[in-house]
Amino acid sequence: MGHEETFIIHKIWDELSQINMHKINRVCQHNIQIGLVGSTAAIEDMMKWLVSFPYHNFTFPVPDNDEIHSNKEMLKRLIIIPVSTEEEFDKEKLKTSDFCIVESRIANEVKQFHTEVYPFDAADPNLAAQILANHERIRFALSHNFPVFRPEHAKIEIQETAIQNTAWVLISTLPAYLPVLHRTIVAPLEMLADFIVLTLNEVKLMFELIGLLGEKIELRHILDFAVVFGLAKLSRGIAVLILRSIPAHAAVLAKAALAYALTWAIGEAIVFFIVGRQRCNLSFLMQRVRHHFKNGLTEAQALMKKKELAERSKAEG
Repeated sequence: MGHEETFIIHKIWDELSQINMHKINRVCQHNIQIGLVGSTAAIEDMMKWLVSFPYHNFTFPVPDNDEIHSNKEMLKRLIIIPVSTEEEFDKEKLKTSDFCIVESRIANEVKQFHTEVYPFDAADPNLAAQILANHERIRFALSHNFPVFRPEHAKIEIQETAIQNTAWVLISTLPAYLPVLHRTIVAPLEMLADFIVLTLNEVKLMFELIGLLGEKIELRHILDFAVVFGLAKLSRGIAVLILRSIPAHAAVLAKAALAYALTWAIGEAIVFFIVGRQRCNLSFLMQRVRHHFKNGLTEAQALMKKKELAERSKAEG
């Protein structure tokens, strides 16, 4: 191992020690209560939906893993309120839930007693995403305990990290904007002299993905740090290959877009590893970088405009 690589590992490891893995475990174990309201048959369908893992929601092939469907804690998180045509439902019990998933025929009636009501439709591809968007505070607990939320939540966390890394490339010349070191180290394109391919953001993202994909973060997961470092080294090769052909005047925008694409590719590779315990190769990363690069350009251009407006406003002020 070269001196430069050893230095990077030691630096990242020092910062890694400041990430509170137990905090992620705590938010995953947050006390949540989901009300299921409807006929016995409808409630059974809701429970099947909650423990399903919609692989197709990922845009890359996730290996099958039957263990992903099991959730021993599920019943502790549910308030089951069966309703027949002849009886009223338990309104007081209903009010103790964070939100309710309700058989469509009685949705309006339930809304009179609870503000957070979601009519159930197992075929609705946006139901999980809608619930996650409206309940950010308990997002990790939802995904940790109920597999149906995991693909959408994973995409949310990867996207947020990708935007952070994209922004870093564009604003790193403005010291006042730089975040605390252990919260965001650097985009996966800076490397001591040129670009870095390993970021604490990716390691933090790895821990978040471990938690939301249903696992408790333990000391053994520290070994998975090697997986991220390996992906980062592959990403460095991709970055060098691509940036060599980019004109100097377009370098900043290209680096920012590449930061976005590489972060997405690394995030997807981490999901692939956690779910299937299979490592991804250079071919996988290249294919995923190509898939995300166009979106990276769009995001980078939007952030560039914001950066230019902020600089113009500061100059005029």
